[in-house]
Amino acid sequence: MQRHQQALHQAPEVGLELPETHTYIADALSSLGLDPEVHPAAGVTTRIRGREPGRATVLRADMDALPVTERSGLEHPSLRHGAMHACGHDLHMAMLLGTAACLRDEPPRHDVVLAFQPGEETDRGAVPTLEAHQNLRVGDARSFAIHVHSTWPAHSVHLRSGTFMSYGDWFRIDYAGPGGHASQPHLAGNPVVASAEFVRALGEAVVALAEHEHLVATVTESAIGNTVNVIAATGHLRGTVRTLSTERREAVHRTLHEAAVATAEAVGLTARVNISEGYPAVVNDVDYVDALRRTLGDHPQEVRIAEMDEPSMVIEDFSYFLQRWPGAMVYLGAQVPGHEAFNHAADAVFETDVLRTGAGLHLVVADGLS
Repeated sequence: MQRHQQALHQAPEVGLELPETHTYIADALSSLGLDPEVHPAAGVTTRIRGREPGRATVLRADMDALPVTERSGLEHPSLRHGAMHACGHDLHMAMLLGTAACLRDEPPRHDVVLAFQPGEETDRGAVPTLEAHQNLRVGDARSFAIHVHSTWPAHSVHLRSGTFMSYGDWFRIDYAGPGGHASQPHLAGNPVVASAEFVRALGEAVVALAEHEHLVATVTESAIGNTVNVIAATGHLRGTVRTLSTERREAVHRTLHEAAVATAEAVGLTARVNISEGYPAVVNDVDYVDALRRTLGDHPQEVRIAEMDEPSMVIEDFSYFLQRWPGAMVYLGAQVPGHEAFNHAADAVFETDVLRTGAGLHLVVADGLS
């Protein structure tokens, strides 16, 4: 698994189109004597037949990297400038390849489908993967996935029933109005001023809306102006909204639109607001998590179970798998002592020794939970 992880970490690909990663996974599965089903931009799956009929288990790993230039200091860094497995998906793939090797040698009780999907970060890769693969045409099944966490203790397994990760949406605000000379700001609208006021107003609104239910609205991109002596006529902001209920989701959308329009009009601009519906919340099945908790409780020396008091504000398209089949996602702590960077950071690192714990978790659920 560590060899797989290092190879995949050095060759990251971003988005849905991951030709080298698709080939690597398919070749690794073929070398085990398994029969991979491959669809460009829609992932790789294989089905391992069980010893007897019964409910199948779908185990999923995501494949895509992030458009980040690595600064981790690892001995085996990304060899592609501007791309990095900063979220740990290389570990997810390596865990599932290790699981495949074990299940090949000791077939599970019931069928197990291993699903490697692209485009988790922003491209809803779960959707084309679920649509394309014959191996995923299973009715009675349960689904399971792991996500490594770079700032929680290595080998700790974090469980939560119900909402595990938030809804996620994206927004864009386009400003337009009269530009002008930098020496005469009173004759021009200024998208820089409008955007600054919008960020302030949105922050205040979020504090009020989050009084009874946690939510996040973050501006992550600003593109306004291109020289020092011109007030730009246009510009845009982009960002993300994370919520835990449809009611708060709708409230933030309304607030965002109202704040954008009001702060633009205050300086003589117009604002066009576009909100793109993102991923559904990741909702873990209560009975499945209870069964997983009981099963892991029988292995206290191998794992340390931790209960999550609040949902994570991360978003994940494993939500689409859980809409088709009940199951769960768990966090697996993978912190390297002395490193504090969270997933997605250019200097994020993950403890690779947790590969054995991750594969163990997959194997525990592969035969079904009591």
